[in-house]
Amino acid sequence: MNKLKFYNVHMIKLLKYKYSFLPVILLFVSFCAMGKDMQSTEKFQAGLKKFKAKDYVGAADKFLAAEFLSKSISMKAAAAKEAMKSYRKANLLYKEFTIIERLLNSYPAEVDFGKMVEREYAIAEKYYNGHRDPEFWSLRWIPWLVGLDRSEEMLAKALKHAPFAKTAPQAKLRLAILLVEGGKVGDGLKQLRELIKNYPQSKYCKYAYLELGNALFQLSLTGDGDGKFNNEALSVFKTFVKKYPKAKEIDWIKKCLLRSKDIQAKRLLGIAEFYKRIGRTAPAERYLNDILVEYPDSESADKSEEMLAKIDKTYIPEGFRPELKSRYQKYDEIPIPSQTSRIIMVPENSNGKYLFPIRDLGIKKRDSENGNEDE
Repeated sequence: MNKLKFYNVHMIKLLKYKYSFLPVILLFVSFCAMGKDMQSTEKFQAGLKKFKAKDYVGAADKFLAAEFLSKSISMKAAAAKEAMKSYRKANLLYKEFTIIERLLNSYPAEVDFGKMVEREYAIAEKYYNGHRDPEFWSLRWIPWLVGLDRSEEMLAKALKHAPFAKTAPQAKLRLAILLVEGGKVGDGLKQLRELIKNYPQSKYCKYAYLELGNALFQLSLTGDGDGKFNNEALSVFKTFVKKYPKAKEIDWIKKCLLRSKDIQAKRLLGIAEFYKRIGRTAPAERYLNDILVEYPDSESADKSEEMLAKIDKTYIPEGFRPELKSRYQKYDEIPIPSQTSRIIMVPENSNGKYLFPIRDLGIKKRDSENGNEDE
């Protein structure tokens, strides 16, 4: 008990000692905050001077320092806005984009959200069309020393902020193409499906169908065990033909439909051959019959009919088979215009007789035009 009493007494004394200095500590903290605000103001003013002197990168550095030092949310947002303007003047679009992201995520109440997102879309479009920031500002005069392509990152972040903006369908299509080309096929297909679902009336929906169908078709060519990709490709192509019957891509779509049917029929034929090999003729007959009913114009139809006739002796082949259409796209042949040479003889073909090419001076043609041609 004595030890406990001793401990309590000393704790009370320590607490009294601590709280006696609390006003001093609070005053010290307030002075530190005031000092930082003063430093922030100084940095902000320095940034304005550099901006006026057209040192935009230096101005941005000062404004960012002011944002870091300030304790006021309004002051932080104001400094970030000025840094954004400075980077825009310097044409450092990715740095401007990063500042816009900070404004949207950290100070949303201090900015015009709609205008900020519109600017993000505008920057993303410039990057998509080829703009790149210099890798190093001091070496910006070297044309090939540029930063990475940030189009994918920018489009994804802009869409996250405003997925139903006016420019969102185009941005979504571009993002999908970048993802597919970059090897992120699953993410790209997801973007295309969302575009078709969420923007059915957009003019970019048509191109989403084409990109989605083509991507699925290409996936089905490289190994489609359960036929999932090919089935979806068939569905997408059929929907496109129904929705855009007068599109100039219809001929290509029809060729892809025929080839997709070939893939599906070949898959079913392989399953039928497997069942036949292990002696289970009933499922083999079912798969062969499916080919003849659903894909009579496929390349596997004739072989399927032949196999079915061997398995089922009562089966009578049909006397009529649809004509096998071409699977390849036809293009108009435009020959290269013929052009007569003005060189009559080259030295290599003159057996050493001429040292220079013998050129046609057009004398006979001019005489003919003047009516002096010999009869």
